[in-house]
Amino acid sequence: MENKKTLIKQFSHTDLDGVGSALLLQALLQEQKGYVAENYLPVGYSEPGADGTIDKHILNFIQTNEEAVTELYITDICPSDEVISQLSAYCKDNEITWHIFDHHVTSVHVNEIYPHNASIIVSDEATGLKHSATSVLFKILVGKMPTELFEDEKWQRLANVADIIRCYDCWDWQLNPNAAYKESAAEFNNLFYFYSWDKRIELMGSVMSAGLPLLKDYAEIIAALKEKEEDYVRRKTLKAQFGILDGKTFAYSFGEQYTSVLGNALAHLEHPETKKEVDFSFVLNGKGVSLRTNNDDIDLSVLAARYFNGGGHKRASGGAFAEIQYFISDSENPEQAPTLFLDLKR
Repeated sequence: MENKKTLIKQFSHTDLDGVGSALLLQALLQEQKGYVAENYLPVGYSEPGADGTIDKHILNFIQTNEEAVTELYITDICPSDEVISQLSAYCKDNEITWHIFDHHVTSVHVNEIYPHNASIIVSDEATGLKHSATSVLFKILVGKMPTELFEDEKWQRLANVADIIRCYDCWDWQLNPNAAYKESAAEFNNLFYFYSWDKRIELMGSVMSAGLPLLKDYAEIIAALKEKEEDYVRRKTLKAQFGILDGKTFAYSFGEQYTSVLGNALAHLEHPETKKEVDFSFVLNGKGVSLRTNNDDIDLSVLAARYFNGGGHKRASGGAFAEIQYFISDSENPEQAPTLFLDLKR
């Protein structure tokens, strides 16, 4: 009896870690199992939050798939419990092996429900480093963290790419004085978002193949983007607004770019009433919201789940508004300052 051809379907997140982990998985499987391009269907990329959750993409796959898929992988994003249950049943009926590689604390419980199909790890016990999806892949498939393989002849190229992504996604490049990548982590992210969607995929694929030295070819673009980011964040923080939610002070601003950097800058602002640093910040883009905090006593993943139908990490989370009753977009006119009415329904 002829062996069934390996055909892989992937789902991932649209950010640097999502695209990086999706393509890293392909590179690791190519190295370990000899898989090639014809073994893969196009990756299904999903935005987080209520309006872009992965659930609808998984359900669409279950309902419409006609391909003879043999393996299915989800990286850097996790479906709801209900949809995972449906996916598990579908994969069992169709003899598809499946696995989720993620690092968000709001999804850790999935490990207990599907211990053979889920690797959702927030931090590494051996090194103490926070995980991204790229580093989870290395830990599970290769057996070590990327930082432990920088000098390894076989894995050093991919390990360096994986860890610069991890450094940015976990904000390790700012918070960890011993991080392998400092400014270069943010520079890589800025370069990634400089391009259109297809070019982002192409850039990530090229970096995976050639390694981090390839980024030197983009030095002029990176320098210009850094200047643009600094100016953008400065202007937005000057126009920040303040409020109180659930007894916690916050600063917010409208922002379509540099969300993480802007959010962290806002989180350092002083609230005008308390005269203390705000408890957290959020950046608004349409109905989407990105939250950041410097306060270890606050778990933003809980706040994001409760009010914004989202989730994420303790210090960095995101989601989306279910409804915005009154929303005036950003304005340069001081008499028409940004106004936000939160209709927070539990």
